[in-house]
Amino acid sequence: MSAWRFKLAVLQHRAIVYRVAQSLLQDRHEAEDVSQEAYLRYWQQGGGIERPREWLLTVVRNLCLDRLRRRSRFVDDEAALAEGPSDEHGPEWHLQQAELGARLRGAIAALPEPQRSLVVLFDVHGIDGAACARILGLNTNQVKVYLHRARRKLRTALEGSS
Repeated sequence: MSAWRFKLAVLQHRAIVYRVAQSLLQDRHEAEDVSQEAYLRYWQQGGGIERPREWLLTVVRNLCLDRLRRRSRFVDDEAALAEGPSDEHGPEWHLQQAELGARLRGAIAALPEPQRSLVVLFDVHGIDGAACARILGLNTNQVKVYLHRARRKLRTALEGSS
């Protein structure tokens, strides 16, 4: 693979690769490490990959799952609190949004695989169902069923925690 082709693939897909890793791991540094590892594996493939975006996202998901299996707990994401208040909303609104975000992240983290990955890919990052099916190794009907079940579980978890 030429360096130019590799650089082009990295530039085209770096945002979604990092965001998926960040969404699954909830840790900025680990997401950066996973992203770099995925690019290294892409380089080692030598350019014989037909759909680089989907291939990279599959590798990122698998690397994230490996890391999640190794660690005993999830790390909370502090990004929502770090943004600071806006002129439109008061501090109470920001606190409520941060609490809702933490509850949602916790509910997503509690989902079983592949439901968790599917919610992150489809709902959070807007990847279409067919691509999700290829990334997760499912058929499109399984994607629909798992997504429905995951959303129902999230709804129940958020209603029960409010």
